Amino acid sequence: MSAFPLQSLRTSVLLALALASTACQPPAPPVDAELVVYDERFHDFIKEGSKVEVLADGFGWAEGPVWVPSLDALLFSDLSADEIYRWDTSDGLSVFLSPSGPTPDGEPRSWGGSNGLAIDTEGRLLLAQQGRRSLARMRAPLSEPAADHELLATQFDGSSVNSPNDLVIHRSGDIYFTDPPYGLSGAENSPDLELDFFGVFRLSTSGELSLVTDELSKPNGIALSPDQSTLYVSNSQPGDERIIAIPLDEEGNPGQSRVFFDASDLGEDVQGSADGMTVHPSGFVFATMPGGVGVLSPEGEIVGKISLGQLTNVTLDATYSYLYITAPNQLLRIGIGDGP
Repeated sequence: MSAFPLQSLRTSVLLALALASTACQPPAPPVDAELVVYDERFHDFIKEGSKVEVLADGFGWAEGPVWVPSLDALLFSDLSADEIYRWDTSDGLSVFLSPSGPTPDGEPRSWGGSNGLAIDTEGRLLLAQQGRRSLARMRAPLSEPAADHELLATQFDGSSVNSPNDLVIHRSGDIYFTDPPYGLSGAENSPDLELDFFGVFRLSTSGELSLVTDELSKPNGIALSPDQSTLYVSNSQPGDERIIAIPLDEEGNPGQSRVFFDASDLGEDVQGSADGMTVHPSGFVFATMPGGVGVLSPEGEIVGKISLGQLTNVTLDATYSYLYITAPNQLLRIGIGDGP
């Protein structure tokens, strides 16, 4: 989940208008998205003629969508607004939490509150707070959200982590998260960097923070296979855009990684990068990549692509009926099938 320039005044005004008018405006026209088919298995998910709906727009940099079954709603971050929004079919768009990642005075910060979001095994909201340089958990229940957070991980070997970006939770309760430099002023050239690498970390239920890998130049999106035996991590470095697969044993310990999908040859003359992803129960991976959302088989073959330009992340709802997509300025969705 990448992080880019600050929200403009124009964007602020647009977002305010979007929030004020969500309940009374008719649905926006569908996005003109091209469905690129490389393999007929693509149509097991995306039917021919499927349209991409615009659910809301006017955001500065929308990110980190997660479907919350207990709310029957989607939550997602807007980094530049430092807020988390809620969207559901009954009430549309509303502010769920503001601010999403407050920073104590005196701590270095570039921009952005929360980025990636997840719901832990006890139904609590976890936040990758890139501006605060922390992995955090909201203390308040989801029914009464409050900007009061327990910081779970802020340092590794005595040095501040960079800017936690995306996260996923193992069935053991351990949390895996990516830590690129996107939340820092100057990114990889920031004077506030304390680590000499951008890693993927594992936070155990006992509170131990360990390094999973430091092999990626810009680790970004992260996801688990349905049987939780594979950890997928995307690299958003231009020219080296790829997804790696890291095998996990029963306890969640990592093994030697391999390249799952190389997206670098898709990046020429198209917008976007390898960013967030989500995994269908069939094992197929929906991954943002240059030009849109790719649908990848469990073996790493691309079977099709929803061409939409620059996107940031994706997630599925509880019944796997819709794929929700965050673009920098919009919240989108497309209906999907059951898979093969």
